Amino acid sequence: MMNPTNETPAEHDLRRLRTLYRALGDETRLRMIGLLAEVGPMPVNELSARVNLSQPLISWHLRILRLAGLVDTQRQGRATICRLRLAAFEELHDAEGRLVGGTAGVSRGADAPGTVPDVR
Repeated sequence: MMNPTNETPAEHDLRRLRTLYRALGDETRLRMIGLLAEVGPMPVNELSARVNLSQPLISWHLRILRLAGLVDTQRQGRATICRLRLAAFEELHDAEGRLVGGTAGVSRGADAPGTVPDVR
């Protein structure tokens, strides 16, 4: 696997898109994002109640969203407040635009060994 510091912009886009799509590929996480978009920042316990899942399960989903950079959490007293990172959705939109617009540069290294992205 190539060191991320040496990856091309196209490889970075593909890796980032894969990370974001995997995080967004779950209905519960999509509902959580929808709620945060509609209602705004909210405590984990409220998010848990609105999605009707246990707090440990919500926390597990939040961890995935946080690692993907889609959500931020911040302690406020005893509560943990969740909020969307809108910049991540702009980044997703931009990377998708480059990919489907044919300007991502994916084909430049396509003939080189080891450059085909992992699509497990």
